[in-house]
This record gives sequence, C-alpha cells and structure tokens, in this order.
Amino acid sequence: MLKVALIGAGGIAPAHVEGFLQFQGQAQISAVANRSIGRAQQLIERYQLDAQAFPDYREAIVGAAIVVICTPPASHLEIATAALREGAHVLVEKPMAPTLADCDAMLQAARAANKTLAIVAQSRFIDSIHRAATLIRSGHYGNIRYAQVNSFWWRGANYHDLSWRGRWATEGGGCTMNQAIHHVDLLLWFKGLPAEVTAVMGNLAHDNSEEEDISLALLRYPDGSFGQLNCGLFHHGEPQLLNFQLEQIGVSLPFAVAASRQRSNGFPLQDEATEQRFLAEYAALPSLQHEHHAGQIGNFLQAIAHGTPTLVDGVSGRAALELISAVYKSAATGKTVQLPLARDDPFYAAEGGTLHFPRYHKKHREVDAFEDMAITSFKGKF
Repeated sequence: MLKVALIGAGGIAPAHVEGFLQFQGQAQISAVANRSIGRAQQLIERYQLDAQAFPDYREAIVGAAIVVICTPPASHLEIATAALREGAHVLVEKPMAPTLADCDAMLQAARAANKTLAIVAQSRFIDSIHRAATLIRSGHYGNIRYAQVNSFWWRGANYHDLSWRGRWATEGGGCTMNQAIHHVDLLLWFKGLPAEVTAVMGNLAHDNSEEEDISLALLRYPDGSFGQLNCGLFHHGEPQLLNFQLEQIGVSLPFAVAASRQRSNGFPLQDEATEQRFLAEYAALPSLQHEHHAGQIGNFLQAIAHGTPTLVDGVSGRAALELISAVYKSAATGKTVQLPLARDDPFYAAEGGTLHFPRYHKKHREVDAFEDMAITSFKGKF
C-alpha cells in the first residue's frame, strides 16, 4: 500500500481525495498538510480518512511514497523538489510552475531522484476527448490544417480576492495560465507546439488582479498550418470549444463531426460515408474505466507500479508553460514570438519575464481563504 501525502486542502483537494478513494487497495492518503491545519483536519473528517493533519508540508512528506501538490503555483518547485529528495513520486496540480526555469528545475530533480513526476491534466481523461484524440492522432483522417480553441470561463470580481491570486509573482498568470491551461494541454496533445505565436491580452472585468482576463493568440505551426487560442474569464455560460479541421473531417469537442465532399462546382456536399466511418471507429474504442482526476490518478499509479510512462508527464507540463509563456511574451512586447524560448530569454525565468508583464490593476483587497469551496469542473462540459 503506497502512502500518499496531500499538500494543500483547498478547492481542488477533494477531487484528489475522491480519486484516490477509487484505488484504496493500491494507495492511501495518510497525511494532509495545509497552512491552516484546521482546513486539513476538515478534509480528513469529511472523507473519514485514516490520516494525520500537518501545518507544514515538510512534516507531511516524511515517509510518503507519493506526494500530491495542490498548493499555489509559486510553491510547486520548492515542494516538488523536497518530495523528490525524500524519495517520493510526485503529482502536481496545474500549472506545473509559474516559469519555464522552475519547470526545468523540477524535471532535473525528478531525473536525479529517478522518480515519476506527473502534472494534472484531467481533461485528457474524459472519455469523449480521449476517443477523439485517439482517432485524430492516428493520422487516418489526414493532418490537422486548423485548430481553434475557445477556453471561456466566468469568474466574478471577488475571485481574485484570494491572497495569492491576481498577482503575477504568485499565480503566474491569469486566464491563459490558470483556466485555459486545460485546453492548452489538449491542443498540444492533439497538434504539438507551434513555431510562432502572435498574441494580445488585456483585463476587462477584474479590478483586483494585475493579470489578464482575456488573451487571443494566432498560432503558426512548422508544417504551415494554423491555430487560434482564445481565453477569457467573463464569458457567461462558460462555453468551451475545441475544433480541429483535418483533411478528411472536422471534429469538435463537445463532440460533433462533419465531413464534406465537393460538387462539380466546388460547393460542399455532406460526406456521410466518412462521418459514419469516424463515428463507428469512435464507438468501437474502449471506454475509460475512470475519468477526470480518478482517471489520471489511476494512470499515475499504474506508471509507478509498472515503471511505464504517465500520459501527462513533466515534459508535457513544461510544454504547456512554453506555449503560455510565448503568448505572454508576444502580448507584452507586441511582437511575434518564435518557439522554443531560449534559456536566456527574459520570459524564461520569473525575475526576467514578470518584470515585463503589464499590471492591469493594483490588487487592493485579499483574504486567506474562502468559506465557499465550490469550483467549476470539466464534468458535463464534454
């Protein structure tokens, strides 16, 4: 039985607890750490865990085989490297870290410890997304000519009252970093890293945040194809969209397919045969046994048990940061950005990049924690 230390008892922690409870024969949460130890104790009592509460993560990770990090992004490097030095495998909530420099330090620590480092990207473990990815990535329907991602969410003005939110130094970024990263990861999984990024961003509705609440980016890929990444934090109804136009078919998530063939004059006719072939192959794929966080936790435990790669490793987590950093650099400088970013790039490390980020508003109110712990999830959106 693998002992698990859960670091951070905030809004996302219950998803991890519920996920691990699906695998009680393999792993058990034995420690929960939170700066407010009362929060840790509440989580333990809520789920009737056989676990001890700690105010300091350094006590909680002692003797743990797995450390799960659910703390603010700026703390991820410190906690992850400490856990890896203790000999634990590490699962880190998104984003992996605020900067590429932090990501590289975490990857180096994992290599030195010879332990598994995985980054949470639970949207890969949604059945409809996983099936669509399998078929699109197979190449059987041609290359992706164009990809469009709308990562649209709604958060009220008090969302950034939490002390670490709304600050570049502690949160690492606004909607592009902390909401759209789910979609960024999916875009990279389906299509890979673009060669160049041209972006704009702003803050239109959140006066207690230094960071952006909207960003729009145009992407050009090495093969000459294109993409769009649109992120926002004031969209009523939180409409999400991933749309991939392949040579033979168009696939959207939430799931829909459409294929066209040409008339003699070049206008479209519905290509029902291709649509039905895709739908039949989609339906024939095996269903995921576990979805969302439980699915990723199951994959993580399997990787540990068998020494196999995780579906979302540290390299994947770093790639998401690379694309997001390019969006920020382009928007901040007003120039098209080439990828990959070099280590001497000002936007590679916090001490360089954040100095160039616009401060849209001065943070003027804050709380240490919210009493209301409910959050938006991807469940039901795909």
